[in-house]
Amino acid sequence: MSDVKDLAQAGNKNIASLEQKFEATHCLLLPVNKEILLLPNAAVAEIVPYQEPEAADNAPDWFVGYLSWRDHRLPVISIEAASDGEVGKIHKNCRIAVLNTLNGNSELPYIAIIMQGLPSLQIVRPDSLQKDDSEQRQSISANVTVNGAEALIPNLDDLETRIQQLHT
Repeated sequence: MSDVKDLAQAGNKNIASLEQKFEATHCLLLPVNKEILLLPNAAVAEIVPYQEPEAADNAPDWFVGYLSWRDHRLPVISIEAASDGEVGKIHKNCRIAVLNTLNGNSELPYIAIIMQGLPSLQIVRPDSLQKDDSEQRQSISANVTVNGAEALIPNLDDLETRIQQLHT
């Protein structure tokens, strides 16, 4: 979109058609066990090597514990357990995705999820994304097919709310 804004400053002829030409979102595909999450790049703060989280007392199975990251204490969750999916085993190729929360909560600016491998970049255009309404799951906003691959879009608002409820 910055290309479109640069062109707009030069003159606003046919800007609407140029915006359609450049309309795309850079996303990451994050592997979690037998499924893949689809998130915009802006939602992912960093991918870090797996570290054993500090355990949390009396936590539900989806709440794995806490991780220290850049002077923050991050809640670590298993998205599979949070969405009633099949939970994967922790192995040497696991990573942790640090995600930005969406609501500007200074007490919970990030959450972390366990991944089962390396992310991959995906450019998503409206014509490459199809929503699948066949299965509704907690903490999942949508089941989609992107460029022929099935993926899940996590509901970060729901995850943030669930984490906050644990601390009240």
